[in-house]
Amino acid sequence: MEESRPRRQWLERCREWVRPWYLRGFYFRLHPERRPPEFSGCWTVPHEFQDAPPHLDIPSPHPELPDVLILPMTDWHHRLQRSQRLAMALAQLGRRCFLLNPHLGREYPQSPWRRRPPALAQLAERVYEIHAPLPAEPVFHHRLLKPSESRAVADAIDWALRRAGTQRLDILFALPTWKDCAVELRRPWHALLAYDCHDWLAGFPNMARVIVDAEPKSMAVSDLVLFCSSGLKELYTSRLPEIRTRAHFVGNGIPDWPEPPKSRPQSPVVGYVGALETWFWTEAVREAARRLPQAQFLLAGDPCASVRASLEELPNVTLRGEIPARDVPACLAGCRVGLIPRTSALSRYMAPIKVFEYFWFGLPVVSGRMPELDRFGPLVYQASTPDEFARAVEEALAENDPAREEARRAEARAATWRRRAEALNELLVETRRRSGGRVS
Repeated sequence: MEESRPRRQWLERCREWVRPWYLRGFYFRLHPERRPPEFSGCWTVPHEFQDAPPHLDIPSPHPELPDVLILPMTDWHHRLQRSQRLAMALAQLGRRCFLLNPHLGREYPQSPWRRRPPALAQLAERVYEIHAPLPAEPVFHHRLLKPSESRAVADAIDWALRRAGTQRLDILFALPTWKDCAVELRRPWHALLAYDCHDWLAGFPNMARVIVDAEPKSMAVSDLVLFCSSGLKELYTSRLPEIRTRAHFVGNGIPDWPEPPKSRPQSPVVGYVGALETWFWTEAVREAARRLPQAQFLLAGDPCASVRASLEELPNVTLRGEIPARDVPACLAGCRVGLIPRTSALSRYMAPIKVFEYFWFGLPVVSGRMPELDRFGPLVYQASTPDEFARAVEEALAENDPAREEARRAEARAATWRRRAEALNELLVETRRRSGGRVS
């Protein structure tokens, strides 16, 4: 066992060294359609490189509110999730937000042995992206960064912040991969450090164990620890009682969509918008579709092979594919019921954004069991078995309760990303006020 560990580490180092050559020189040339589109999409926005003439028109920082550096778990160009939504909402409050592109050079068209300077790009009004290429191009959820890599990423970020004229800084990081980098930047920028725990990392099969094990250290070094669900907060504050005074709930939210129509569609359309991965509860959806042939099940997302194989032959199930975020409201406006088909260990700690998206339209929600949904009581139908799920969908389709519908809409209006950003902004401001402005 002990002899195999050095061998595995050696093989992983060899794979990492070969990966950039193999992907660029062979794999993506043979299969260009498999090159992640976000690797190209990130260069279609206005950007500039270090040591090149600056040409981005960057507004001055807010006179009172520090800039925010966000070190995320996901890529802006792949899917807009919590970190990206908070950045846009904080920008609406006047802060400037800078997000790290997590691919660390894999997104560059040039190979690692060529010159690849850091870059600064504009994503939206007062929202910017920092590219920090590393020679090894590590996959950010496969391992922690080496000390020299964390310093190199910090140097690239430092250049971008100075280029933008940053004067004060709050740092929000959402993955232990970035802990050393955040700590590296903390002292020179007198930055407030917040760790955003918005997923149970151990529930992701592609997340390296060393990253999962490093999460307590990320919480320990932070001035604030944010949780998106009460389940996650209870889990970690019980394990780490020393963070209780620094632990705060900042929930997930939804965009400020236009006010939806009050009338519900007549067609019995049962909808789902989101990922269709291996954790998707296909057995429950299949049972509901089989029992309710008069209902149409519309699933919007890119289905993995197991989901497609299980559901695509059912005549009343439509696999629509992934849709742009701008099309989500129109899709949900045509539904009578919204689904959250999940049942796994990860569900115990989830705070699904979809529940608020469905609530925005007053839709009854049918879900697998999730403790975070218990507080909504009869606004959500929860099920433990495929049979219960099918019966819940039937009951939800038959529901005709204007009071419940309005209660759902009220929950959604209170949970916009704007509201979440306002709460986070107040928390950051108050933390600085209590510290007298001295954070280190």
